[in-house]
Amino acid sequence: MPHNGISVRENFLKAARRQQPAWVPLDFGMSKGAMRQFHEQAGQDADPCEYFKFDGAWLGPAGTRRATPDWKSLYYNDGSLPEGATIDPEWGTAHLYDPASDDQMDFFPLRNISTADEVDAYPWPDAAAPYRYEELAEKVAQKQREDHPVFIGGLVFYEQVWNLRGFEQLMIDMAEESPVADRLFERFHEINVARAELVARSGADVLQCGSDVATQRGPLMSPAMWRRYVFPVMRDSIRAAKKINPDILVIYHSCGDVSSMIDGFLEAGIDILDPCQPECMDIFELKRRYGKVLTFHGGIGVQSVLPNGSPDEVKDMVRRTIEVMGEGGGYLCSSSHSLGQDIPWRNILAFVEAVREYGHP
Repeated sequence: MPHNGISVRENFLKAARRQQPAWVPLDFGMSKGAMRQFHEQAGQDADPCEYFKFDGAWLGPAGTRRATPDWKSLYYNDGSLPEGATIDPEWGTAHLYDPASDDQMDFFPLRNISTADEVDAYPWPDAAAPYRYEELAEKVAQKQREDHPVFIGGLVFYEQVWNLRGFEQLMIDMAEESPVADRLFERFHEINVARAELVARSGADVLQCGSDVATQRGPLMSPAMWRRYVFPVMRDSIRAAKKINPDILVIYHSCGDVSSMIDGFLEAGIDILDPCQPECMDIFELKRRYGKVLTFHGGIGVQSVLPNGSPDEVKDMVRRTIEVMGEGGGYLCSSSHSLGQDIPWRNILAFVEAVREYGHP
C-alpha cells in the first residue's frame, strides 16, 4: 500500500537506484537457530517478511522433476558420511547440521575425482530447465501488483563449485590450473547464464547472486585467479540478464573484506553489494568512494552490536549507519549476514524499531 504518496515497490526502487527514498527499506535473513527463536516469540505460523514488514518479496523456481540420483552409491560408498548427515537431492552435497552451534559440516561428491571426464559424468541437475521457471512471471506480476519489489535468486558463481569439489581441493585445482577446475567452471558458466536469462524473463526487480570470495582479511584468491575462473561466470550471467531486462537490478553477496574487489564487481555489472560487514570494512568510506555508482545492502554487524550490544546501542548503531549510508539513497538496511541464534530477541526488535524511526529523511 502507498505510504506518504509513494508505493513500497516504488520507494525500494528509488533507494536501490541511488535516489532519495521516502524511507530506508528493511530486510534481513535468519539462520535455522534464529528462525526457531523467532517462532517461539512470534508464533509457529509467523512469517518474518510479514511480521517485520520487509520491503520485498522473495520467489524462486519450481522444484525438479527428475529422479534423484543414488548419491550414496555414486559418491559416498566409502563410508565417509557420518550418521545423521543428509544429502541434497539435487546436487549431492551432504550436510551435518549442529543445532548447538547453528552451523553445519559439509561433504562433497566430487572430492575424489581427477579428470574432466569425471566432471561430465556427474549427474548434473536440471537447474536451468525452462519448466522450472514457467510460472514465475505470473507470480512476479502478482507480487508486484501487491506492491512488493520481487527478488529471485539462485546464481552462485563460486561456492556451488566447491560445494561439489570441496573448498581446499578446488583451491588447489585453481592454483594448478587443472582441467577439473576448468571444466567445473565451464559447466557452471552454462548453468548460471541460462538461469540468469530465465530470471530476467520473469520480470523480477532484483536478481540475487553471490559467492563468498573473501575472508575478513581480504580476498580468498589472487586477482588473476579470480579473473580467470570467477569473473567470467559473473560477468556473462549478469550481461545475459540485463540484455533481456535492462531494468533488472543485480545484488551480489560476498562475506568478508571485498573492498579491493569492488571495481571488478562493478565491471561485472552488479548494482547492489551485500552484506557490507562493518567489522572488516570501512563501509562509510566505501559509501564516500562508490556511493554514486553502487548501492549497499547490509551494514548492521552480526558479530558486534547485534549479539553483544544493548538495545540502545543497537539503535544508536542503526541511526549512525543510516545517517551516512542512506544519504542521497543507495542504502537498503539489513544485517551484515543472516541473524544467528546468538542475537537476543530484544535486539532484533530494537533493530527494526530503529530503522522505522531513523529511516525517514
